[in-house]
Amino acid sequence: MLLLQTVLRRASLDISSLSPRPDFGDGRAEAAQTRRSLYGLYPYKSSMIGMENLGDPSGNWDIVETIGKGTYGKVYRVTNKKDGSQAAVKVLDPINDVDEEIEAEYNILRSLSNHPNVVKFFGMFYKSDNQAGGQLWLVLELCNGGSVTELIKGLLIRGQRLQEPVISYILYSALLGLQHLHNNRIIHRDVKGNNILLTTEGGVKLVDFGVSAQLTSARLRRNTSVGTPFWMAPEVIACEQQYDYSYDARCDVWSLGITAIELADGDPPLAEMHPVKALFKIPRNPSPTLRNPEEWCRSFNYFISQCLIKDFEARPSVTHLLEHPFIKQAQGKDVALQQQLAALILEQQEAGCKTKTKSSLNLPLTESLDVVPALFTPECETIISHLQKRYDELQVYTYVGDILIALNPFQNLSIYSPQFSKLYHGMKRADNPPHIFATADAAYRGMVTFCKDQCIIISGESGAGKTESAHLIVQHLTFLGKANNRTLREKILQVNPLVEAFGNACTAINDNSSRFGKYLEMKFTPTGAVIGAKISEYLLEKSRVIKQATGEKNFHIFYYIYAGLYHQDKLKTYSLPDRTPPRYIDSQHRTVMQDIVSSKLYKELFGRRSDRMRGITCKPDFSLQSHEARALKPHLLILNVLCAKMTPHSTPLLSILSNKLNV
Repeated sequence: MLLLQTVLRRASLDISSLSPRPDFGDGRAEAAQTRRSLYGLYPYKSSMIGMENLGDPSGNWDIVETIGKGTYGKVYRVTNKKDGSQAAVKVLDPINDVDEEIEAEYNILRSLSNHPNVVKFFGMFYKSDNQAGGQLWLVLELCNGGSVTELIKGLLIRGQRLQEPVISYILYSALLGLQHLHNNRIIHRDVKGNNILLTTEGGVKLVDFGVSAQLTSARLRRNTSVGTPFWMAPEVIACEQQYDYSYDARCDVWSLGITAIELADGDPPLAEMHPVKALFKIPRNPSPTLRNPEEWCRSFNYFISQCLIKDFEARPSVTHLLEHPFIKQAQGKDVALQQQLAALILEQQEAGCKTKTKSSLNLPLTESLDVVPALFTPECETIISHLQKRYDELQVYTYVGDILIALNPFQNLSIYSPQFSKLYHGMKRADNPPHIFATADAAYRGMVTFCKDQCIIISGESGAGKTESAHLIVQHLTFLGKANNRTLREKILQVNPLVEAFGNACTAINDNSSRFGKYLEMKFTPTGAVIGAKISEYLLEKSRVIKQATGEKNFHIFYYIYAGLYHQDKLKTYSLPDRTPPRYIDSQHRTVMQDIVSSKLYKELFGRRSDRMRGITCKPDFSLQSHEARALKPHLLILNVLCAKMTPHSTPLLSILSNKLNV
């Protein structure tokens, strides 16, 4: 049984250390020039915010009270010391939590908050604190009216609902804000009721642009949320597994359509489900509708149906929707409707009807339990039957006491995106369905809370999915660690695949079987920021280099190198045969030569491993950063085997080595 051990270690600060391209098409009927202009990317450049250039907020702002909690910290009501005006401030604490999402939100607010339907931005400040590590203050317009979600829930509690003209006005205002973003090549990607705030005067403001910023081709899907599950467009969910899939700004239109249903019914469709299950249903179910369509006008129903066209290429843009009859009824009447909305807000505040938005929905009761209790010892057949039932429902994770059992589904499941990392971040085990992210999250919290090293052991038979599980654990831990250095995160994520190229091989039952044990240590600061990783191998099946069982292959790296050099026409450069494969990857049981050179996968993986090798700093004594070193590696391995007993093969190998090494 092969084991992978992942160790989380706290360390001092001085320890060194695939994605679709977004389209911004605005509809096939529009001119090609307009479409091309929207395909560009917003010209933001990544450079971490310089703290030394930010002012201290203490001279301008006083905290009055806590009014909420955001993704990165608390939100406070503050008062300006000079003029007495009020604002809201996001306090990012500790400073180690600041990553690309925060920087991106800062860039968008600084550049695009000059619109009546986008929350105003008053500046970013840095409050130095030697003990706490410092805080970033993001000062924003105070929207005292709360969110539209709070408004509709309060009305429903009192037996009322929003009238269609007011809904039209809210959607009209949101569309204007989205049009402003889209015209500046920004996709919001998290449009929902809680991100549409109201002022006491009836103003409508879009907020929360942390997700919106991740729009370069290299960063679109890298460790970032792409929306809240119930509001996510089908094409956005599909991009998590279909790497050749893309989506454009019309994903915001879908989310706005779901928000329209929320404004009428009080909840988005599928709200009774757990968010994890909703992500399975959204791409597969028909487009949702209002709970009781007959209670609403035909124009409102048609507007929602247009927003929720599943084929995003046929879905209208925000510009087109501004001409929709349901939306046009608000145009020219916006002042009166704004006053009507302000009256509703005042009425709700006077009624003191406060509602809390659920951060996570309770799972509906089912016959299939997430946990097999450790309080009793069930029969083996009972456990197997229970696991089989869950597996048939694609519920591949089950707790047995403190142990997580994972069954290989042998298919791609859309449950490993950054959005799922956020769903499991800091949650109790009982709050979400079983998941490997929950196991990683528990270990991380144990390390930070108790200041103790933690260990995760992955074990199972060949083909059980240990390799993939290791990747997922590292993925979630790097998400939790929030390394400020994006390059460091990439290096840590690349370590496992790189080492596996040298230690994994095709066997009779598993095309990617680990033929060694891995011991991965991840190192974190006292505040929980990841700062490095170290991987060690043990029990490597070295005999596989010279002899493989029938139907099995050598380590992957040999095939990657040979196929890569073949397609680069460099085999002769490194004295490798070009008509028959080298002995260490030859086999009398199959036509290896044709399989190797015709495999696009081998060629692609050779390029990927080369890139990863360049991206990861290796010690000089075993660095394989040059083609010469990689090509000589097989010869060195075989010569090592032969050196104990000289054979006719030794002489040509010695000659090749002496020429290449200039000895």
